[in-house]
Amino acid sequence: MDLTSIFKFIMDDSMFTFAVVLVSFVLGWGLYRYVVLRSINLKDSLFEKDNAAAWFEFIGAFIFPTLYLAAKAIEDSASDNIFCDLLYCLLYAVIYIVIFTILRLLTGAFVKSVKLTDEGGKVSLNNEIYVQKNISAALYSITFSLIFVSIIKFLDFSSDFTTSLLKLSSILVFTLVAFIAYCLIIRKKTSLMKEIFIDNNIAAGADFLGYIFAVELMLGSAVSLQVDFNFPELLTVSAISLALFGIFTVVFKIIFSLIVKVKLWKEVYEQNNLGAAIGQCALYIGIANIIISFMK
Repeated sequence: MDLTSIFKFIMDDSMFTFAVVLVSFVLGWGLYRYVVLRSINLKDSLFEKDNAAAWFEFIGAFIFPTLYLAAKAIEDSASDNIFCDLLYCLLYAVIYIVIFTILRLLTGAFVKSVKLTDEGGKVSLNNEIYVQKNISAALYSITFSLIFVSIIKFLDFSSDFTTSLLKLSSILVFTLVAFIAYCLIIRKKTSLMKEIFIDNNIAAGADFLGYIFAVELMLGSAVSLQVDFNFPELLTVSAISLALFGIFTVVFKIIFSLIVKVKLWKEVYEQNNLGAAIGQCALYIGIANIIISFMK
């Protein structure tokens, strides 16, 4: 390849990447600003009120997913014709961003359906984050964005779409199982929704985010480490991994509590101890990585 060809490649590739990222960002911004936030003044929340919860939500639930989706679209370029590639990737970007927006709206609708009330009236995700500056609610929103990103990266429109849907369904089902298990475990003394939206417990939000992140690491690895796709095998590996994750987590928490003579549950859900929550997140992620090493 001569110097002229190299410069041509760099120029074409840069323009191609820039176009996809630009369209993804502009489309994502339009949907996020006018469909998700609606009457919320984002600029005022971020810069005038210096709302930390708004910054968490904006970065974790908009910037990260939008740029990730743009990168995902660029990865799927397959044609020798750069214009065909561009059209194909832009289609990916549009579909991803629209699906992401729908998910964000569904997350808000789910929060409303719980019918909790606080000092500001009926709980809504936008009100909690952008008016009441509830950081735990922002972390809750980011958690569902994380789930979406974990799932959508296996969506492939160009090859076997049925296989792609089976992979997605596996992650979605076991994520739901993990979510229900988490809620049932803490329900003995409190509830996730109460801690996040009524008590504004940042530690609870961080703990939940770390827990789901670890689960998505395992479930995503179960899919990506398969050499040849086998749906029954995927379900089996995912189920065993999730079961081991639960067992190891409980055992390690008990051992740690006995050593330091501290009740982790009380620290996170009663004392709002963010350090304890971060420690538990590290434990979740560490255990997840151990289980992933078993899969290889």
